Amino acid sequence: MPLFAVYAPDYTDEEAIQRRLAVRQSHLDAAAKNKSMKVGGAMLAPNEALDTPDAERKMIGSMMIIECDSYADAKKMIESDVYWTGNVWDKEKTVIRPFVSPKPF
Repeated sequence: MPLFAVYAPDYTDEEAIQRRLAVRQSHLDAAAKNKSMKVGGAMLAPNEALDTPDAERKMIGSMMIIECDSYADAKKMIESDVYWTGNVWDKEKTVIRPFVSPKPF
């Protein structure tokens, strides 16, 4: 089955993080049950967010690899996610691309 890489940055307005946090548990619960989700997680800022235990960490979007029958199915999956419907992910900047890997998921 085809794989797709998804880059989904968050909106950058002041309320974006509150919208994310308000639906985060619902998003995580759905992702945990979704067998099409191969790997995924939050993108962080700044770039040094993981360099030290006490570094500043801000969620700024999501990255994932999903497995779907087609691009249309991948798009439908992303557009039904609560981060999409809840205006967390920036709809103009979200990218879904076919992905191949020599290492199986």
